[in-house]
Amino acid sequence: MTYLEIDRAMIDITRQKCAECKARLDAIPKQNTTERKAVQLEYGIYTFCGNAGLLFTSARNQTLQTRRRFLDSVIDQYPKPGKIYQAIGEDEKLRFAAALQAELFLRDQWLGIQYDELAAAQTSKDTDRAFELKIKIGAAENMFAAWEVWRKENNVYPAVFEENK
Repeated sequence: MTYLEIDRAMIDITRQKCAECKARLDAIPKQNTTERKAVQLEYGIYTFCGNAGLLFTSARNQTLQTRRRFLDSVIDQYPKPGKIYQAIGEDEKLRFAAALQAELFLRDQWLGIQYDELAAAQTSKDTDRAFELKIKIGAAENMFAAWEVWRKENNVYPAVFEENK
C-alpha cells in the first residue's frame, strides 16, 4: 500500500466520522440544546482532526511532505514511534507519516493541553468547561481509535501509540 493510499484511508475515516456525527446532530431536536451542543463539539473535533491533523488539502503529495517534516522535528519525543521511524528507510517514512503523523501531531500539540485544561476546570469546579473538554477529548480519542482499527486491519504500523497512552 502506498503512502497516498494510506493517506486516503485516513481521510476517508475522518470524513466518515464527520458524516456520522452530522447525521446524529441533524436528528436531534432543536430544543435539546445540551445534547446538540455536545454533538456539535464532537463534530468540531472530528473536523479539527482532518483540518489540523491530516491537513485537508487537494495537494496530498506536498501535504505529506510537510507532515513528514513535522514528524522529523518531534519524533524523538516518542520512544516507540521514534525507534520505528529511525529504523526505516526514506521512502517508508512517507508511509509512516501518512499512517501516524496526524495522531502524533494532535497528541503532541493539542491533546495534552486539553487534559491540563480539564484538570484545571475540575479543580476550579467549572462544570461547563469540564463538560466541553470531556467531549472534545473523547472525540479525539474516538478518532484515534478509528484510525488504529484501520491500521490494525491493514497491518500498517499498528499499536505504535500503546506505550504512550
